[in-house]
Amino acid sequence: MISICLVNTYDKLKKHEIHLRSIARAAPLCYAFNFHLALLDFPFWKKEKELAEEVADYTTIGDGGKYLLKLAESGKLHLIDKIPAHFGEVIATTSKPDPSKSVTPETLSSFKSATFLIGLGRRGLPREMLSHAKYHLDVTRRGVSLETCSAIGAIAMLLAVKVVGEWKK
Repeated sequence: MISICLVNTYDKLKKHEIHLRSIARAAPLCYAFNFHLALLDFPFWKKEKELAEEVADYTTIGDGGKYLLKLAESGKLHLIDKIPAHFGEVIATTSKPDPSKSVTPETLSSFKSATFLIGLGRRGLPREMLSHAKYHLDVTRRGVSLETCSAIGAIAMLLAVKVVGEWKK
């Protein structure tokens, strides 16, 4: 199981447009490459179906939220407040990886199950989350900081090619 996990680093009490847009943009990528989409610290929704319907009503992205609804229907959309053990290895995505935790795309293919943490917001993932993650991944391999949705796309494509092997089929 491969999961893309968006981490809410914005206000936990108020839903912002950036939450809706980021989820809408991540869903088609997760659906296309058969990944799970996990949302960490999004307390304004209680049920995945409720979230999927609200975002689908809001967006035209992903064929009007169709892929987010499909993720919810297939059990591949998760609202979480911590990362469950069955989500596998936890990999923090960052442009400044700790050298002792850094993994390459080639290493990722050895993981049977993994969750890739992507922070929403200009600061990326909180320091505490970076320190607790067993692995760090710089998708650019050059220390280049990417805008959140650009990072989501780059990570999804990298995983599809290097880990899942979707492009080999």
